[in-house]
Parts: sequence; structure tokens; C-alpha cells
Amino acid sequence: MNVARTWAFADGGSKPLQSAPGVYNEQMFQGLDFVISEAKNYGIHLILSLVDNFEAFGGKKQYVAWAVQKGQQLTSDDDFFTNPMDVLTRVNKITNVAYKDDPTILSWELINEPRCPSDLSGKTIQNWITEMAGHLRSIDTNHLLEIGLEGFYGNDKKQYNPNSINYGTDFISNNQITGIDFTTIHIYPDQWLPGATSEAQDKWASQWIQAHIDDSKLLKKPLLIGEFGKSSNTTGYNIEMRDNYFGKIYGNIFNCAKNGDPCGGGLFWQLLDQGMETYGDGYEVVLQASPSTDRVILLQSLRLSKLS
Repeated sequence: MNVARTWAFADGGSKPLQSAPGVYNEQMFQGLDFVISEAKNYGIHLILSLVDNFEAFGGKKQYVAWAVQKGQQLTSDDDFFTNPMDVLTRVNKITNVAYKDDPTILSWELINEPRCPSDLSGKTIQNWITEMAGHLRSIDTNHLLEIGLEGFYGNDKKQYNPNSINYGTDFISNNQITGIDFTTIHIYPDQWLPGATSEAQDKWASQWIQAHIDDSKLLKKPLLIGEFGKSSNTTGYNIEMRDNYFGKIYGNIFNCAKNGDPCGGGLFWQLLDQGMETYGDGYEVVLQASPSTDRVILLQSLRLSKLS
């Protein structure tokens, strides 16, 4: 493995990186410095996500709460998308390299899994991405930029979405915005199709990947599977089930890469070290405790390395 995706945020709460708008916890920031420094030492490139759609680490809900405290008239968490954010020029206290200049960082991610169900036309998120991409590019022209999309389509192609749901994002138009360098999807059929059989979920996952491969070709942009996994909360779950599922997703990625198509990589959710199990959400992979999963991941890495 040579790419890892992680959070560059923790907004509000008990151990925040950002305790108030523009107010940062130096101790927590030094923790992120250490992560980037260690990644460099081990030859790992990072995708750093700048904010969360959900409230586990503050997310857009925290930004809206801060804005309300300042007297802004906001009524929904989705009002976050009408308010700008900033960051980026941190100088790493360990490497003495500004984040915006650090080649260890492969890409910035604007937001983890953006959704705006209050505006199903897609205009709110489209405008927000346009503004934020331009803002980030005005600070950092050295790194790639992606949005953090799960891959949901807008009204024109919502039949491809699980249960034809619309979350106010659109894989096509969002990724056409100037400054967005590659596309992303997430794959969670166990969450999105909870009543379907395991076989039906696997089939849907392959179709989801292929649809986005085809559209990424049209967009002329690479595709990254930003998250996929198998939850231990799945009925009948065992490690073999997870290994088989990983193998199928990896097979789709490998065949795409071998054929010269846009998808050349995928990141499972989520890698934890031994002793960190309490941070898990059911999708955690602890390699020390799962040698068979380790082998599945290693095989994929070796196969892809031979292609390059």
C-alpha cells in the first residue's frame, strides 16, 4: 500500500483540532504534523480530507452552530454549504515544510461524503464545490484536488443510485468543475441495500463501479474508489466473507487498470492498529488480527505494482 486517506479535521468537541472558527489546537496540529512526517518516512502518500459532512468530528453541523452563535440566520445543517471555509498554510513543525508544499500529500479532499438533501436540484453543492475549489487553488497549486463524493447521481441519472435516492450531489456535474482532478466513489451496498442478498449486493457493487468507470472516461479523469468495506454487523459476517468481498472489489479495480481504464486504485475503510479497536465502526481492519485479509491486500498491491 502506498496511499492512505485520513482526516485533517476535528471541529469542536472534547479534543478538537479547531475549537472555534480559525482557532486551532497546536497540540492536535502537531499530531497531524507527525502523521504527515511518518507517512513521508514510510513512502506513503496522503489524501487529506478537510471537513466532514457528518457530525462525528464536528462536520458541517459544527460550522453552522458557530455561525448561529455569531448571529447568522441559519436554519439547517445544509446552510453550511453557503458559507466559506479556509485553512492550508500550516508549516509542519517536524519537517518544516508547509502542507501546501509537501509532496507527501497526494491530494486534498474538500469534504467527506457531501450530501445536501434540502436542495435536490444540486445547485447548492455545485456552487459550494466551485467556490471551495477556487479558494483552495488560490492557496495551493501543487496538489491534486478531489471532492469526496460517494458517487451519487443527480436527477438525470438517479436510477443508477441505490433505490433511486437523490442526495443533492451529481457525480457528473460536480466533477466537471474546474480544479477537480479526479473522481471518487464509495461503495456500501450493505448500508444502501440492506434488504438485498449478499450476492445481489456484490452484483450491484460491480455495476456501481462500472457505471462510474464509464462516466470517468467521458469526464477524462481518473477514478479512485475512496471507501469500500464489509461491516462486521452484516448478518452472517465472518472474515472469509470480508476477504471474498475485498477480492471482488479488487478484481474490478485490477481489470480496469489492466485495460488502461480510469480506475487504478481503491481504499478500504478503515485501517486500525492493534489496540485501537474501540475506534472501530464495524468496518475496521486490524491486519495483525486478520492475516488472511492482509494477504488479500498484499496480492492486490503486488498485481497492481506489476502493471506499473
